[in-house]
Amino acid sequence: MGITLIILILVKAKNRDGFRRKAVLAALALVVVAGVAVFGKGLLDIRRLRSERDGILAFNKSIEDENRGLETSIELLKTDKRYIGRIARSELGMIGKNEVVYRIENETPLP
Repeated sequence: MGITLIILILVKAKNRDGFRRKAVLAALALVVVAGVAVFGKGLLDIRRLRSERDGILAFNKSIEDENRGLETSIELLKTDKRYIGRIARSELGMIGKNEVVYRIENETPLP
């Protein structure tokens, strides 16, 4: 409706150059204001969504890195007996054949 009215004003204002120029500027201003009103929030949404996407991509990369490390550990657990022994000692507190564990207890408490 507003665009149609401006077009009619432009058509009727053919003879008056100064008025026609003002009408064109008014129409352009109206289009800019309408564009900002319609798309202004859209630009904020795009910025927010890009930021959210970047966070998700960074999280995915960290998960992929973790998966590669787990795949390496799985392969070592399948093939490397020394790795299995190291994990058994560090995580399960086990000892190997011919190993002796010495426990040293402090008689005096540490400060």
